[in-house]
Amino acid sequence: MRLHGLLLTLALAGVSGPVLAQDAPPDARLHFSGTSVGLLLGYSQGQGSLNFQGREYPFTVSGFKVATLGITRVDALGQAYRLRAVADFAGRYVIADGGFTLVQGGGSAVLRNEHGVTLYLQNVQQGVDLSLGGGSLSIVLSEPAATAAVAPAPAPVPAAAP
Repeated sequence: MRLHGLLLTLALAGVSGPVLAQDAPPDARLHFSGTSVGLLLGYSQGQGSLNFQGREYPFTVSGFKVATLGITRVDALGQAYRLRAVADFAGRYVIADGGFTLVQGGGSAVLRNEHGVTLYLQNVQQGVDLSLGGGSLSIVLSEPAATAAVAPAPAPVPAAAP
């Protein structure tokens, strides 16, 4: 009972400030998919895309959870607030959650990283999962395909005079 009260207090304390951010339009939108496997300790990984200032930025997601059991596939859509520069999106986000998924379930989460970026996520999970703890989620930006370096075409070689 005491643990449940502590988790509820932490969740409400973490949500009370960011809720005001939803009064303004989001700074960015994102989606990602991944898988999660757990047996007491859990590991998640996946990939997604951030739409920020009219550009798409691919990213990878990985994380650890405690007190979890099962395997699930997660698809999530979200909005980012307080995102001023794309580099601030990357980082470690803290998760405090609990839940049960049998075949299919869904939910929402509010996450915040060390740069003050707040993510509001809506997710759908498929599989079997029992989770009673928290953990962390790390986001790493990948090199955007549109800005990848392209080697210039070689200059034509002048023909030798006969």
